[in-house]
Amino acid sequence: MEYRCAGCYRDTPGRQFKRPDANDLARYAKAQRKLSRTRSSLPIPNDIIPAGDESDRLHRWGYSRYREMFNDRQLLGLGLLLQRIQDVESVPVRHALLTVFSDTLRYQNMLCRYDTYALKCQDIFSVHGFPVGFVQCENNLLGIPRIGSGAFRHFVEKYVRAKNYCRRPFETKRKGKKRQVIHIDGETIEAELVGHIPKGKRTRKQAYLVNAPSQIISLRANLLDGVFTDPPYFDNVQYAELIDFCFAWLRQAGAKEHPGFSGETTRSDAELTGNDTLGRDLEHFSQGISTVFRHFAKALKPGAPFVFTYHHNDPLAYLPLVVAILDAGLDCTATLPAAAEMSASLHIARTGSSVLDSVFVCRKPVGKPRNNSRQVEFPFDAARECVESLKNDAAVMGQAGLEITGGDLRCLLAGHVARLAIGALRDAWSPRASLASRMANARQCLEVIADSVDSPTTVAAVLSESRSIRNAQPPLLENASLIESPDRLGRNSDCDRAGSLH
Repeated sequence: MEYRCAGCYRDTPGRQFKRPDANDLARYAKAQRKLSRTRSSLPIPNDIIPAGDESDRLHRWGYSRYREMFNDRQLLGLGLLLQRIQDVESVPVRHALLTVFSDTLRYQNMLCRYDTYALKCQDIFSVHGFPVGFVQCENNLLGIPRIGSGAFRHFVEKYVRAKNYCRRPFETKRKGKKRQVIHIDGETIEAELVGHIPKGKRTRKQAYLVNAPSQIISLRANLLDGVFTDPPYFDNVQYAELIDFCFAWLRQAGAKEHPGFSGETTRSDAELTGNDTLGRDLEHFSQGISTVFRHFAKALKPGAPFVFTYHHNDPLAYLPLVVAILDAGLDCTATLPAAAEMSASLHIARTGSSVLDSVFVCRKPVGKPRNNSRQVEFPFDAARECVESLKNDAAVMGQAGLEITGGDLRCLLAGHVARLAIGALRDAWSPRASLASRMANARQCLEVIADSVDSPTTVAAVLSESRSIRNAQPPLLENASLIESPDRLGRNSDCDRAGSLH
């Protein structure tokens, strides 16, 4: 047991550790007895865990219901806490506390492990799955102020910090080795929720939130100033299977208030992820992404950006996105590097994986196709362009204080290969061709460009040059930025109307 007792060891700062004694075991037994008396009155889920690519891992370990993933003391504590939250009369406060409760669940179950390096409990989704460890960690439910992590108190504080940021948002910049907070005067992150798409001039910011498949939302032409999205990474994360773990608890409290909590699962026939259990293959994913991209691209204003992020070190993993962008009649005008992951994350740490995303900036091309022969034009200078793009990526990320790695460069390079493939295929693309034909054309182009670039050689050369420059550079610039000018967003080659991405 890890504990804190300032009066027990006056000369020993921080936390202490001990074996559970008879009193500790008696307290757990007391919680078990209380649960047996009150279980029927507590909002504890009894939902069955359905089959799935990730949830079947739980079945193999003998779990059949979500409640089995908690010990008796956790069920008692979480049930009492949720019951208290349900009794809160203020609707906004009750909803805020339910949000905090859902965050707390990640650290209050018997799939949590103890991080002996960071001296804290790791949450169940630290590796985007349901890993079952041999050593389980029971975390403090309510928490100790400024001690540890993952307790209800800590997530209340996190929620308050988030709300304060919304009321007074800020940016940060480096000043020497310190970080300086720059508040944005007059700016807030808030909006009046409305039941329709905002239109015309408004005195207040409005937001229209829809819980539905995005391709069925009614959108008129020339409506949108921009589209910003983060598409799923095929079958890398089974979002619905994972969040059902929290949903099983939340629907105990939310079913009467919101129709979205009336079902037994968040899974949907319209869900767009690769999934072997449901027979959703790469073709299904490609067609779905294409449908969504085409639907929203039709509503874009002329010159407006269509922006999304992606992250993978294999150029062929971008194949569905290349198809979707071209089907939507878009051209990729830029790919920009952006920090996306924490290097300390369990699925990142010590793996050589990238912490950067490629931000794809796309627009509708203006003017007639440049290639009247309708033949694919493979850029013979792709290698040179990729090297120059990677060098620039390494430079701007270095200015921002991030030491770029080989894993970062491999992912960014794959993004640039995808951008070049879009440019090569754009004028000869036929969105009416069969899906198999479109995917085959995109695959061939990606392979040709990737082979010409020679990823290992390119990455090694840029990494070596980046390290040499870094070692010779003076301290960090005081105000390094990712986008140094509007041109960094990328311009449509046939249109001089380029906006800016912030």
